Parts: sequence; structure tokens; C-alpha cells
Amino acid sequence: MSADPTPARRASTMLSVATVYQSGELSTEEREIANAIINAVLPEAELDYRRRLAETLKNAPGLDRAIARRLAEDVMDVARPILAECLALTDEDLVAVIENRGVEHARIVATRPILSAAVSTALIKTDDETVVLRVAANENAAIPTQAYHRLLDRFAENTNVTDAVVQRRALPVAVAERMTTIVTGRVLERLIDKYNLEPARVSALIEHGRENILLTSFAPGQRAEEMRALIDALHENGLLSSTLILRAFCLGNFAFVLPALSLRAGIQVSNVRALLGDDGGRGPQQLFDRCKLDNSYRELFLQLTLLGRHERVRRFGFAPEGWRTNVRPVLDDVIGDANPEQAFEQRITEALLSLAHGHGHDNGAEGSLGRRAHGR
Repeated sequence: MSADPTPARRASTMLSVATVYQSGELSTEEREIANAIINAVLPEAELDYRRRLAETLKNAPGLDRAIARRLAEDVMDVARPILAECLALTDEDLVAVIENRGVEHARIVATRPILSAAVSTALIKTDDETVVLRVAANENAAIPTQAYHRLLDRFAENTNVTDAVVQRRALPVAVAERMTTIVTGRVLERLIDKYNLEPARVSALIEHGRENILLTSFAPGQRAEEMRALIDALHENGLLSSTLILRAFCLGNFAFVLPALSLRAGIQVSNVRALLGDDGGRGPQQLFDRCKLDNSYRELFLQLTLLGRHERVRRFGFAPEGWRTNVRPVLDDVIGDANPEQAFEQRITEALLSLAHGHGHDNGAEGSLGRRAHGR
């Protein structure tokens, strides 16, 4: 090889070696020589030679992992056949490519017929619709529960993705339950029947899902007077529930919480602030009782009050940076476990459901957002 100074001739020799390599007829010693030749020439080979090399070696038996990795990390024209088919790449290699190369590389990895849990998780973390849809539609893709939650956090409103998830042969029950807050009609009926979900819990999950949409998609964009009008309408229709207020409190949406508590307690917002900030500690208790909130949520309310006592509210009435970080351990304690991969909003739902377990309906509660009729 070193006696031939022509790069094109060296690259042609590399391809000839690759053809023999692909035949699977090399001895161990011959394979080592072939690996050495390919590794020596590959760095200097032009694109067309590298592309032809990858196409030749994509299914080569016993392909050296290091060579496969170099080709997989090359430009897309070279990497494509290796990423899609080569079995020499380990899960570690595939995850590294997904994390370190562009989304186009990840899209090709997602076409592989079998995807491990580690690879599926890395693919879902790209937050790319094409990648996620390919993983969700692949029945041979192992998807951990946390990865499902990540997928739904980003794509709950994407019907192509949610339809692909629903059609999978099996889902973790927690994911099936969460899907009930997203899908409707016959799809919802199939989910309930397929996973034998309890109607009461499904109803509660749907209710919490609607409350979350209200607080995360609609309420944040309202001016003060519009927010008050919204809260008035919810109250008039019996929808200003304990869970809605506690969810807003957990989210740090004080622009909603303070006027909501004011309306339920029948006092001015300034008095609500005074009771919440009572250093003696009785004020929050008195406010909770005056609002007639469901007693199931008393301890959570008091803990949130304690966390927020010295917080300076940001512009537009939202909690400062770090609020959710402080609230999350409180929710974890209520639920009885910690799950950093699960969305904060979902942790709120789990905590509220845990507190409500074994209790009656919200004392002041008042209806379902599904019955939110004319309202305003």
C-alpha cells in the first residue's frame, strides 16, 4: 500500500479488500490485515469511496466495530447504510451517534428493525417528530415508561404520534391512563377496555388533564381583568375546584391562585396575601377553611404556602425561577416515589390523585370542565 502513492489506487484497493471482507471467508489473521488496510486508507478516501465502502460493509459478518463506528459518524451519504442495517454497532455506539450527530443520523437509526430501550430513549429525546413517530410505530422498539412520558410531554397534541402509541400492542398502565386524557371517542373506549381501566380513575384523569390544559395553555396569556373574568365564570359554573386551585399553586401561577382564593373566601386579594403571609402560621389554615377547600389537600396547601411565603413573584404574577424545583420534592413525598423523567404537570396529577384516594368528591367541587358551558 505504501508503495502506491495514488490516493485513488489506494482507495480502490480498500474497496477490493472490503469486497473480500463482505464475503465472510477471511480467517482471523486475514481479517486483522483487512482491518488495518481499511483503517489506513479510510481517513484519506474521498466521499464516493467512503460511500461505496459503507454500502459494501453494511452486512459484512464480523465487521470491526471501530470501522463501523467511523462510518456511522461520517456524513449522511456514508453513514446511512451502516446506521440502518449494520449489526456491528452496539447500543452504546448508536446512542453516541444520536447524541453527537445531526437529527438526520437519528432519523436513520430510527428505521432499524429492532430498537433497544436505551436506543429508543435516546431517539425520543431528540424531540424530532419524524424520529418519534418511527419509534412509536415500531412494535420491535422497546420503550421504557419514562420515555413514553417524555414522548407525550412533547407530542400530546400530535395525532399522528398519539395514534401510533395507541396502536402499539401493549402499553404500561400508567401510560395507558395518561393517554385517556389525550384521546377521545372510540379510541378512548378501546383503551379503557384493553387495559381494564377503572371508570372512576379514568374520569379523574380526564378531569385533571382538562384542568392542566386550562392552566398551561389558556390562563397564562390573560391580562388581570381577563383572568378575573375567567375565574368568575369558573366559579359561576361550579368549576373553581380545589384541584384546579392546588394545581395552579403547584405551577406557581399566583395570578390565578390569589384571585381564585379571594373569590372562594369572599375577601379582598390584599387580605388573602395577609393570611398567606401570616408569620404565626394560623392565617393559611384560616384561609383554607374559609375557602372551603377539600380537606384532602390541606397539608399540600400549607406546604405550598410555606414555600411561597418569602418568594418574590415575577412579572405577570408567576413564581420565580426555582419554584418548581422546590415544589417537586413535596409532590414526590405525597406520591411516595421520585421520578425525575416524568413531567412536572404529570407529577401534580399523581399527587392530587393520591391525596384524593379514599375521599369523596371535592366539597366545593363543583362539576366537570367537560360541562363548562356558556360560562362567561
